[in-house]
Amino acid sequence: MAIDVRFFKKQKYDELTVEVIVDVTKKYMNVSKYKRVLTPVILESVYLYVNEIRINEHADEVFVITEFFNSLACERKFPMFTCSCGIFGCGGFYIDVYHKKESVIWCTEQSSNKKHIFSRENIRFVAEELIDKLTELNDVRKENGLQINYDIQAFQSELEIFLNHTKR
Repeated sequence: MAIDVRFFKKQKYDELTVEVIVDVTKKYMNVSKYKRVLTPVILESVYLYVNEIRINEHADEVFVITEFFNSLACERKFPMFTCSCGIFGCGGFYIDVYHKKESVIWCTEQSSNKKHIFSRENIRFVAEELIDKLTELNDVRKENGLQINYDIQAFQSELEIFLNHTKR
């Protein structure tokens, strides 16, 4: 009886997913001591989940989108989560990123599972989904007369590097 060795070599990968929440409202803002104007306000939140569990366990830790895209182009330690105040040292944490031929490995001291292995296809899918959602968010910001926040072309360039990179 022959046993298919490929069955035992299959890697069970973690699943990375992303959720983008956008809330568009209007709020009265003071433009002088006596004058207020109704101004658009856009609140956005981006959450990452590994196997349906939010990777940043504390609400004060904010996902740094640019660092995620930077992690597609090279391996190293990335400050992928920062404190909600914007100062990394106040409450952020690093993720060590390693690229393999068929997977991407994230190591962190913060989550209950210290090592996550994602398929390259899963990382590609999350990056593309983020690019789509951030493009929509930039459009909403433009429509409301606000400055765009995300350099979509830079994110696409990082994704291209990732897609064209093969681990030696």
